Amino acid sequence: MQPHTQRGSDEPAGFGHGKGRVALEIGGVVAALALAIWGAFALASWGAGTLVALVPAEAEEKLGEYTWEQVAPASGRCTDPGPMNYVMAVSAPLLAAIDSPYTFRFAVVDDPSINAFALPGGFVTVHMGLLEAAESGDEVAAVLAHEMQHVLLRHGVVRILRQVGGWVLVGTVLGFVDLGSLVGAAVTVVGTGYDRDQEREADEHGRALLRRARIDPRGMAIFFDRLAKETAGMTPPEILSTHPGSAERAEAARAGEGLDGGALTLPSPKGLRCR
Repeated sequence: MQPHTQRGSDEPAGFGHGKGRVALEIGGVVAALALAIWGAFALASWGAGTLVALVPAEAEEKLGEYTWEQVAPASGRCTDPGPMNYVMAVSAPLLAAIDSPYTFRFAVVDDPSINAFALPGGFVTVHMGLLEAAESGDEVAAVLAHEMQHVLLRHGVVRILRQVGGWVLVGTVLGFVDLGSLVGAAVTVVGTGYDRDQEREADEHGRALLRRARIDPRGMAIFFDRLAKETAGMTPPEILSTHPGSAERAEAARAGEGLDGGALTLPSPKGLRCR
């Protein structure tokens, strides 16, 4: 008879596994799963940046127009022509300073929030609250330049590609996927905005556009300073936000290149009425 020996708590018994080995295996599975998720997001980001070149401007315009009708319907737009005429006047020098495959279209909606957003294809919506909060035309021009750069840099299409998958959008372009299936993703872009890198890129390119249009780029820093004060305590901590903080963006704008020579004098938004 063989003497009986006591196994250690972590020693395998037959086909069973000790506690230590089980913990290692579970840890390995969790690590592999985390790596797979990270890889999927990295692949989606890389694929979106690559596949966006396959999307023609005409397809972006169709998607943007269809979505615009949902998120900025005619019933919500200002009936007084003043705000729209103002936005067109301020955007004119910006439009003259770009070479774009898109025909930019603008709308002003009766919304008190300090906001504006752009959709693929050149559809830009300005909230009346932004015009009421701004103190100068330079501030409004800075916001418009930023939103126009989201369009020119195709940020909206990249975001949609990341959400729905590249081949869905390509299928829409080729005609075997319904355009309406992408509207939900486009609406999400309006609701959640762009990511931090896209916002910073649109800020940087927006300031360059302001300089080309002979508009004082300091208006961007002034606007973000104002936005930081207006929204103090209302926004989540920056680490939890998809956007860089307004204070950070104001500082970056102040540190950017200025304008040599005289700047255009833009009209003030004060006194505009939506209804």
